Amino acid sequence: MQNKTSDPVAIILPNYNMPEAADVISDYIEANIKYPHKLIVVDNGSDLVPPSKWTSLLVNENIQTTAGWLMGLSYADYLANKHHAKFFAYWLLITSTSFGENKGDILSPLVEFLKNNPDAAAIAHSVTKDSTTGWKHLFDKGTGSPRQTWMLDNISTLYRADWFDKTGRFDPKMQYAWGSDLETSYLARSQGKSLWVYDGLSVTKKSDIAYQMNRMQMSAKDRHRLATENMTEVLKSKYGNNWKNIIYNKYVKPSWY
Repeated sequence: MQNKTSDPVAIILPNYNMPEAADVISDYIEANIKYPHKLIVVDNGSDLVPPSKWTSLLVNENIQTTAGWLMGLSYADYLANKHHAKFFAYWLLITSTSFGENKGDILSPLVEFLKNNPDAAAIAHSVTKDSTTGWKHLFDKGTGSPRQTWMLDNISTLYRADWFDKTGRFDPKMQYAWGSDLETSYLARSQGKSLWVYDGLSVTKKSDIAYQMNRMQMSAKDRHRLATENMTEVLKSKYGNNWKNIIYNKYVKPSWY
């Protein structure tokens, strides 16, 4: 950790065979983020190329995205104990995220929002219109300020640590990360917590680049199938056959879409 301030942020970035992207993201963070933080890059057993130069944890096989975040969060727990400095929030990232034309500290405004809004469970950067995501509600709408929404993807999302810890974090059974964002957002809404996306602070997500580079040891089509099957199995076991209607529509106001 940079210092013993009482409320640093843990930044968790899993990487599998994409050190170029992990390095660009990490270089930006360490050059521009002024808010006290600990960057934790988890290498998910990269086996085609070397790990990122910023790697904090190195595992010997690909345990997939959810486990990468959870491993990083566990490491953050041990750091918090060692330094007697509890984390205020967790910033979760993926290597298909790009900070694009951003300049300066894009984390501090999100932290300040959570501090000033204690009922907010999480806030995410909006995404640029050229991003590849099906979650259109995350596209920057030009308001220039935070707006409430119903669900946050884990493209670049900041979770309030005390709330996120109480939820049990992500279900490790959703190994491909599909569904973990939906369930976490549902839990926040069901508890009367709010979720926000920050227009004016945008990142870009470009899907399938690693697959096009033949870095993932499977096709994008196969991962899509496996992730869908995994998400459906886990959420159906918890919420029944009507899980999708519950997760998508319960505790949601039309204006949040």
